[in-house]
Amino acid sequence: MAINDDRPLLANPDIVFREEDEGSFLFDPDSGELKCLNLMGAVIWKLLDGSHSPGAIISMISDRYPDIPSSNIQQQVQSFLQELINMGYAGSRADESSQ
Repeated sequence: MAINDDRPLLANPDIVFREEDEGSFLFDPDSGELKCLNLMGAVIWKLLDGSHSPGAIISMISDRYPDIPSSNIQQQVQSFLQELINMGYAGSRADESSQ
């Protein structure tokens, strides 16, 4: 699935999100895969509640990190969201049944 800036994204409910002092992690219990997140990645993950589109997430992250050029944020957020989608960690509601 390619990113559509207007379609809200939803985290796969089977993926375990955990925040610890050392950082944040995503764990897929089916594959055993563990993904470490930076601060921005953790913020993005928390926004994957099915009510925020990629465009809205980019806007919210740009507001939260005003010192980072918006073009960099757009590129980083789109890349991270595409990675999550490719891994099966996130998708749109229409894709929910295939997760």
